[in-house]
Amino acid sequence: MNTNCQSFLNSRFRNPAKVTEICNCILKLLELRGELQREANRNQERLLEEKLPKLWIITPTVSESIIRGFRGILDEENWGSGVYFLADHLRTAIVAIHQLPRTEETLWLRLLGRGRVQEQAIDELQKLPRSNSLRSIALRLVTNLNANLQTSENIDEDDRRLIMKLSPLYVQWEQEAQKQGQRMIVENSSVAKLTREE
Repeated sequence: MNTNCQSFLNSRFRNPAKVTEICNCILKLLELRGELQREANRNQERLLEEKLPKLWIITPTVSESIIRGFRGILDEENWGSGVYFLADHLRTAIVAIHQLPRTEETLWLRLLGRGRVQEQAIDELQKLPRSNSLRSIALRLVTNLNANLQTSENIDEDDRRLIMKLSPLYVQWEQEAQKQGQRMIVENSSVAKLTREE
């Protein structure tokens, strides 16, 4: 995946993005572009195309008709499957999480998916080695997601399944955090002891 972009906006949808929602995201991008252009004009500067923000619309699934309607084009050579670019001057892409390849670099996005895609991503996260930095960061974020879901009043069946899937990860993260805390206490007391002896 190509990760070369200057600034970006993103809109993430928990449920599949509808045409109106995608249009609203593009409208916000264009409004921001207008503000940047006005500011550049006030400062008598030229607003360069490559300095304009890009919009990434992240949706768990998207229909082919929506992609066709926005003239989304895959750039599999540079981005793999699941990333559809709209017209160049719109500087917008739709990321269809359910179509992303199962790789470590797409794991973050697939964790934001729904159903089977999200469950597979959670399984992959659990299988990462404990020394993997992505794993420890993701566990912390997934733990926050689990807590937010459990306090939410509008929990659907997918969310209930997700809570059940995340619960063991929460316990695992908690145990690792406790071990890390204990290690830090031991290390700090060893350092304190050594400095007293000197």
